[in-house]
Amino acid sequence: MRLWKGSLVALLLLTMLLAVLPASLAVAAADDPATVVQRFFDARTRGDVQGALALVADDIRLVGGPRCTPANPCLGISAFRAEMQAIVADHIQMTIVGIPQVSGTTVHVRIEERADIFSAAGVERIVSNGTAEVRDGKIASLNSSPDASDAQTAQFLAYVGAQQGPPTAPPRTGGGGEASFIRSLGDG
Repeated sequence: MRLWKGSLVALLLLTMLLAVLPASLAVAAADDPATVVQRFFDARTRGDVQGALALVADDIRLVGGPRCTPANPCLGISAFRAEMQAIVADHIQMTIVGIPQVSGTTVHVRIEERADIFSAAGVERIVSNGTAEVRDGKIASLNSSPDASDAQTAQFLAYVGAQQGPPTAPPRTGGGGEASFIRSLGDG
């Protein structure tokens, strides 16, 4: 009888543990850096600006695209919101390709982007490589750059470069203007 009661108590404890375990695993999976990044790109692709904003830190740092360059990154939630709204307006669909690579809180992803704006260059899509830093279940920084080794992406980048045209020389001011400008381009 005593053995039966001990087994019953052990069974009851095991049942309680199994009931709590899935909930704790779900919370851990929700904060997993790769899961946070995947949920962010899913919301972004759906055009869910609020859903995407909920997954980024207030002090987000974004580098990617023509508006958020390495020299002038988008900093903070307000700048990020404006960038998100522009992406939604351009109907850019983004999909993570392959398996995200995770190292601690850093997530490396390969992203396929499709939109009408790429069609003007005669390409169906471009590919970018992204790196996200996740802090406390939110993206703290996101850096994305086009992969020029991909043929369609290279074609799009060449198209964009041709649309922008060559840089124009600054006026001659006598203060080293043109020579200084040429050196800054790496030609002098």
